[in-house]
Order: sequence, then structure tokens, then C-alpha cells
Amino acid sequence: MNNKQLLKFKNSNNYLRHLVNLMSLNCNQFIYEGLPDTIPPEFLEFYLSINGSVAFGKVKELNNDDIYIATGSYNGNYNGYLPEEYTACVTGLGEITGKWYGDKKSIVVGKNNIQGSPEFDIPFTAEVLSQIDISERSNVTFSRMARLPYADDDKQKTAIESAIKSIIQGDPFAVATRGDIKQIFEEFLDGRTAEGEKFLDLVDPDKINGLQYLNQYHDNIMKRFLARRGYMVQTTSKLAQQTNAEIHGSDSYALLYPLEQLRQREKMIKEVNSLFGLSASVRFNDILAKVFKDYFAEPEETKTEEKTEESPEGETEETTTEEVKDDDENN
Repeated sequence: MNNKQLLKFKNSNNYLRHLVNLMSLNCNQFIYEGLPDTIPPEFLEFYLSINGSVAFGKVKELNNDDIYIATGSYNGNYNGYLPEEYTACVTGLGEITGKWYGDKKSIVVGKNNIQGSPEFDIPFTAEVLSQIDISERSNVTFSRMARLPYADDDKQKTAIESAIKSIIQGDPFAVATRGDIKQIFEEFLDGRTAEGEKFLDLVDPDKINGLQYLNQYHDNIMKRFLARRGYMVQTTSKLAQQTNAEIHGSDSYALLYPLEQLRQREKMIKEVNSLFGLSASVRFNDILAKVFKDYFAEPEETKTEEKTEESPEGETEETTTEEVKDDDENN
């Protein structure tokens, strides 16, 4: 594998790394309970993410009552809203095929809020993050303090290499012939040769300052991805003139899509339970559940006036007497 192929492999592997991480975040939003062992929840969410819809049904080739899920395709005549039928293939087992639930009650098809719409922002976000990584790697590489000195001949080349090797190894000195050293340093010390003419500068250490902007861009991309799924992430510091209400003023936008996704899944599970006699359920994961609970919680009543309880006169006088005694003893 040559360098070009290796770089292409690294970039592709980096994209896949982001893709897997984002898919994992996306598939952990909802918790399913009561599904049969033949329907792993992680596969259910994965199918909904990549295909936008998933079929629940029995595989005709197996001749049993087990229920499976699989991605598939629409077929049949369109009625202006949805096609009549749906076909899905369970890898290595067979096909799930039939009418939509409510017609012949052969299958149930679960969907996102837009009929058959996959999560397009997952591959897009993975691609952007991988490009940011490439930019960061390039920025770091060309920000290294690496100077490439010119040598007029092999003797100068050997002397320079020996000096640089000594610097790297921490040796206090390097040995070279007097003529070579004199020629090299005289050209710098007497000003006859400009420094830029003796070094090939391919790098600029000051460019490392640009990493902060790439890191901020990375955080903003992740913030956008997570906000669409109900996770409110603050990647910037609070400004002095901003209140908490202003900072979280757009949180309601982040809750719209997850609520609709939950509604669609509740509808899907309700139909599955009705058709196949299950008692399954779906809910938000614990983090999202707390986010929504806090958002919809009743605001705490603010007290405008503090109520102070007055002590009886006897206690007040007794306290005053004790304080006077303590003062006398201290004096």
C-alpha cells in the first residue's frame, strides 16, 4: 500500500468512525420494552435510521409464529398517500411481504414522521466532521517547528546533519571541520546572506492558532446534530449580558423532532401490540426523559418579599441580656 492509498484508507476509516458514533447516538434515543427476542431494539432503530421505515411480520419461509423486522421497499398501486404493499427481506431467513396494517392485517410498517424518510443528517454530519479532522491534521502538520537548511555541498550537508542530530539528542556540542563551520556561520553573521535564503520554510508555527476555530466549528456541527435529537448542548461561554432564559430560548426547537419521533413510535408499537398480541412499549431514554421533564415542569414561584417572624419580647430581652454579659466578660 503506497502513501496515497494509505491516506485514502485513513480518510475513509475516519469517516466510518464518525458515521458509527453518530448512528450509535441516534439509535439510543428510545428504550423499548416487551418486544420478543426476535426483534432486537437496536436493529429496530437502526433500520428506521437508514431506511425511514421497517416492516414487522412473519417470514413465510419459516412457517412459524415468530415476528421479525426488516427494511424493505414499497410496492403496489399508490393511493395518493401511500402504496398498498410493503416487501422486506430478512437476511438469510426469507421475506416479509403483505398489505399495510388495517387492510388484511398482514404486516405493520413503522415510520419516521416523514413517510419513509431516513436520517439524512447522519452521513452528512459524518462527512463534515471527517473533513474537519483532515483540516486539523494538516494544520498540525504544517505548524510544526521544522526548518530545512540548504547545503552548498556534501561537506556542509554532513556538518548540518551532525549539528541537528546533536540538538535532537541533547548533546551540548557538535564537531565539524573549522572551514565548514566558518563558512556556514560567516554567511549569517556578516549579513551577506539573508536567513531566508539558507532555509526552506514549508511550515508556519503561527498557523496552530487556527485550531481553535476548527475546534469551535466541530463543536457547532455536533451541537446542531444533537439539538435535532433533543440534547441541548452549550458550546460557547455565557456572555455577561445574556440571561439563562435567553440562552435556552431556542430549546423548544430541539424538542419538536424528538416528540414527533416518539409519537410515531408509540403509534407503531400500539399497532404491533394490536396485531400480534404483544405488550410492548417505547419511551425516551433517561437523559431525554429528564430534559423533557425539566422543560415542561411548572416554574417555581418567586418570592418578592421575605416574611420574617418576630420573636417574642421575652426572648429578645433574654438574648440581649446574654449578649451584654458576654461583652462584659470579654472586656
